[in-house]
Amino acid sequence: MSATRATLESDKKMLLAALPVDGGTVGNQGLRKSLRWSAKRYFATRNALADEGLVVRGPGYGGTVRRATIQSPAERTVVVRPGVDDAATIEASIQNELALYEPIRTVIENEWAQDHRAEPLAVEVTALQGRRPTGGLWSRPDIVSVEVRTFAFIPGKHLEVSSFEVKAAHAISIQAVYEALAHRRSATRSYVLLHVPVDQAPELEQRVTDVANAARSHGIGVVTIADPTRYETWDERVEADRVVPHPERLDTFIAVQLTEKTRMKIVRAVK
Repeated sequence: MSATRATLESDKKMLLAALPVDGGTVGNQGLRKSLRWSAKRYFATRNALADEGLVVRGPGYGGTVRRATIQSPAERTVVVRPGVDDAATIEASIQNELALYEPIRTVIENEWAQDHRAEPLAVEVTALQGRRPTGGLWSRPDIVSVEVRTFAFIPGKHLEVSSFEVKAAHAISIQAVYEALAHRRSATRSYVLLHVPVDQAPELEQRVTDVANAARSHGIGVVTIADPTRYETWDERVEADRVVPHPERLDTFIAVQLTEKTRMKIVRAVK
């Protein structure tokens, strides 16, 4: 390791150690002065940590920074109905969601892509990254699809990143929309995918309608899925709006969320 690299790694540890462990926000200027660093040294270190998803920038006079909230799949939020759901039900809901990822990913890569006239470079399950930091609460989608498109009359290559938030039947609530919104800041389209088994559809309809209404007002897509393995049971209740994320945020999202193999595919495709 070079001296410069070693110094940066040491500085990153020092800056992280100076941040509140409870996720409290600190002003850039005050933190820099307490470390007795130059502005160049401070922002180089802070930006390196931000690129790795270890800290989150925020608003405020002179800007602020805080530790990222790290969330593993086992810590994902599940809606609990007091007096109805016990620990076994909650655990079953979590495991149910985990079991949905791969069959849904396969359908997105195949029938979904064909139906949406997409040719994805990759479709990855991004939820199962353990405690690897990816940018804070709700920053990690469950599934991500990446495509590079070209058009006959529009110059250049256009990167399309779609994020998908998967919810098992027990966890359906409008919170899913706000989770999707959190990673839509770094994607061109975001969807909430709701597992609604046929035998539970009537009792879940009002919750699905609430999610759809909230999603529609924010440009988030909503799809209900009766059988994750059969695309003919997928119903796109709300179409997702396309947005253009800030290039820096999208670049960081790709670096933090996707595998090296997919990143290399993107590099080759955009050349």
